[in-house]
Amino acid sequence: MPENRFVLRVPLDASRVPEFRPDRAVRVLAWSKQCAPQERLVRFSKDKKGTAAFEFEAAPQESLRIALGPETATAFELQRLQTISVSVPVSSWSGKSEVTLPAVQISAYYWWWWQHWQQSFKVTGRVVSSRGVPVIGATVAAFDIDAWWWWTAQERVGDAMTDEDGSFAIEFKRTSGWWPWWWWVTRDWQANAVLVDQVTAFVRQYPRLAALGPVTPMPSLDVFQSLLASGPRPTPSKFSTSVFQLGQTLANTAIDPASLESLRERLIEILPKNFPLPIWPWSAWSPWEDCGANVLFKVTDTCAGETRVLLSETVSEARWDIPSSLDVMLTTREGRFREKTPGWTLVDYLFPANRSGAWGSRAGKEMAAPPGRLA
Repeated sequence: MPENRFVLRVPLDASRVPEFRPDRAVRVLAWSKQCAPQERLVRFSKDKKGTAAFEFEAAPQESLRIALGPETATAFELQRLQTISVSVPVSSWSGKSEVTLPAVQISAYYWWWWQHWQQSFKVTGRVVSSRGVPVIGATVAAFDIDAWWWWTAQERVGDAMTDEDGSFAIEFKRTSGWWPWWWWVTRDWQANAVLVDQVTAFVRQYPRLAALGPVTPMPSLDVFQSLLASGPRPTPSKFSTSVFQLGQTLANTAIDPASLESLRERLIEILPKNFPLPIWPWSAWSPWEDCGANVLFKVTDTCAGETRVLLSETVSEARWDIPSSLDVMLTTREGRFREKTPGWTLVDYLFPANRSGAWGSRAGKEMAAPPGRLA
């Protein structure tokens, strides 16, 4: 061991795992508020044991957190997912330059779950005009959307460019098992105008219900106060303490995910049934616990330095809880796009300057528009 170094050893024991496979490594992360995360990839011996070693230039001045996960896990995920973790208090370093923890036991459950906490998706499809003409060289972006009441959060999960037949393919993964509060703060929530209109119109069909609360930019439980008050039963006191009076303990949200199910049970007693979209509270909702994906698409085209939106789907057009393999047909709404022309390839459209002499020039310098029609 180099001088003036402090070493933490974390033994791992997978002897309790009946389905153990030595080719599966485990990623171990050590971090604290002040120390940058350190990662180690541990491979096991035949006796199902291994060790992760971490070095520090000085004895840690605050407790360290150690988290375990599959080798595919990132540092971001290991700090925020429900997984095996241990704490190393500052007192562990008293008079020591080396600390060895008791062996961390890996249970059969976590060994199994680590192989299933991600789901892979592949989306294929074509982009065509309203006449069925392939749209080539367009960028297709896929977004995973989460909806809670009339707020939504979108995450761009992948993009691809359409080929000469307007075809594209996008692959992405979704991870489950987040701590609920971390899942919330990693989403950029916004009030969705489409959902605001739909939810408001749906509830207004029932005059007995009180008017909905204000539309705030970020999720707020205040919107449900009037609904609960208009119900046949008085608002239970537990809502005033565990749901509506929440501490601002996390940035960007005052929602306590642990309280949502009890609130949902009360709301579905009051609200009209059968809302046309599968959103909370009409549908059970705990997205931090599953790997599902709800996708919508945006199609753009760049020509002469100008980017045009050919298609931008709304939450009403989202595909909810998609299968691992999905094939779609996207029809553009923009009236102008580049069509496929016989004898021309996708490269010709994207890089017309590479095809010298293929079409006329202006004053011998400026290239004219490539052949083909703008629909």
